[in-house]
Amino acid sequence: MIVVAIVAILAAVVVPAFMGEARKTKANSEVNAMFAELQVKEEQYKLENNVYLTVPACPTTPNSKPQDISACMSSASWLALRVIPIESKLRCSYQVITGAAGADPTPSMPAGFTSPTTSPATGWYLIHAKCDMDGVTTTFSEYLQSNLDQTTQVRNEGK
Repeated sequence: MIVVAIVAILAAVVVPAFMGEARKTKANSEVNAMFAELQVKEEQYKLENNVYLTVPACPTTPNSKPQDISACMSSASWLALRVIPIESKLRCSYQVITGAAGADPTPSMPAGFTSPTTSPATGWYLIHAKCDMDGVTTTFSEYLQSNLDQTTQVRNEGK
């Protein structure tokens, strides 16, 4: 009887922790691949057009179940970037915010993130990913990366 109680207590602690780690891993693998794709495409676009391209959030809202992104792939900005996503369905929503040289990126930062600089010498972009990994739509996992700092900032990972 004591063994059963110990196993039940361990299961109550371990299973939620495992599920949280599984959600983090799922989000990280998608976000890292999409960030890499968007970074390369933004740099290519800048070489050809001398400016970074702002891209609206796509899919517009994150969902705990993978969403079809064919509508995104036919929008003007996604077509102009020539994005080739890792999957045809994504869990996270991706947005690219851009600014000119000397423009402070701080006002464009999503809440809770910090800017690596306030007056960059070159144009800049921020890639913002928002994910619903646990099905609770009140709190999202959020990721941010920019050409000003290659560090990925993370908020509410696994949520």
